[in-house]
Amino acid sequence: MFVVYHFCTKKIDFFVYMYIFYYLCIVFLQFIPFCIHMKLFQKLFKKDDNFGIIVSQNSKFDIADVQNYNQILRLDIDNLIIPKPLLTQADPFLFVNGKILYLFFESQRSGERGVIRMKKTENLKDWTKPITVLREPFHLSFPFVFEYNGNVYMIPETQASDSIRLYRGNDDLTDFTLERVLISKQRTDEVKFNYCDSHLLKKDGVWFLFSSIAYNWTYYLELYYSDDLHHDFIKHPASPIYVGNDFGRSGGSIIHFNDDYYRISQNCSKSYGANISVHQITSLDENVYQEELVKQDLLNVGVGKYRDGGHHLNIVKYGDKYIYATDYRHVSWCWYQLYLKLKKIFKCCEFF
Repeated sequence: MFVVYHFCTKKIDFFVYMYIFYYLCIVFLQFIPFCIHMKLFQKLFKKDDNFGIIVSQNSKFDIADVQNYNQILRLDIDNLIIPKPLLTQADPFLFVNGKILYLFFESQRSGERGVIRMKKTENLKDWTKPITVLREPFHLSFPFVFEYNGNVYMIPETQASDSIRLYRGNDDLTDFTLERVLISKQRTDEVKFNYCDSHLLKKDGVWFLFSSIAYNWTYYLELYYSDDLHHDFIKHPASPIYVGNDFGRSGGSIIHFNDDYYRISQNCSKSYGANISVHQITSLDENVYQEELVKQDLLNVGVGKYRDGGHHLNIVKYGDKYIYATDYRHVSWCWYQLYLKLKKIFKCCEFF
């Protein structure tokens, strides 16, 4: 009797769920003509910005033609029809340690916070599987990695914590732990993003710290300096060194080639991740900062792999090659994002 009752109960539950699903479909179909002209419909079916990574090589240093070099690695987004697809692999930073070339990058699945992952190679052909090297209770991105006094450090974007945080890597760079907080500031209503895309430049014995803050959706590129990595950072007298959404947010760390320093910015004036630009720093010390625009909108948007844009560039020399790491923007619709939006709207309903 118990078996029969259990079977019947399961069968009834199945038809109940099917009826609920059928009813919701009818309601949804009837609701389409109404919401097609409403903001709700536009929000539910809005395409999202997704990012992938391209690593390429060239025998010379030339920023102007970066998108046409020989591709050696590509990290794409996941199939958008699977649950919790990998929507973002972005902000690639290269780091050379002996014979090993490391690639650190942001990785984020739909509905989850971003983490920092790492791949490495010794021949530019065979890359290790990605592993997670840093995870926090808040979102992480932009993993700027550098070496100082025999230690390898990382400054990821931790704007969700309202601070700029310095992490130290272990011997094989498979794990990073918090060393100290460089700068922190309480968020106010006018601050929409607090300390974005932070990175360091050591010049003439002085550490210069670049970071962007969005006040009322306008980016202010702030500059700080210190005589030691473990001392307090002071706001530069020229800070903010740029105000605006066209060049006010970094698109990578400072690139040092010969005696020249190049700042990479991302163009957020029309949309996030639309393009990157190159600026040459012409004067920098504890009192002065000056730069000039070298190339605006570096990527050939509209065609090819960067047709939807991109917002990052990093360059290192590895052996006799220059390695270029960029990310590309892919605007697409993902059903799982729709699921998350509906779940948020109907969070009180057990069906979701």
